[in-house]
Amino acid sequence: MYQTLEGAVLQAQAVSIHGAVFYDVVLQTGEGAVRVRFQDTFLSPAPQAGERLRLELILGNVHRVERLG
Repeated sequence: MYQTLEGAVLQAQAVSIHGAVFYDVVLQTGEGAVRVRFQDTFLSPAPQAGERLRLELILGNVHRVERLG
């Protein structure tokens, strides 16, 4: 039910869906590459390739995003 993903951004792209902005992100984790989508309200400015993120998911939906130093 609850999952934490942590890794480096391989690719990030902003997508507008019915006027709302989402980020499609490919994250390289210890288990492999994972594609996730989350709304821009979770992270500002937009994620960039090479930076590290931690995402918390509840039932597969992103609940929290933070940049790692």
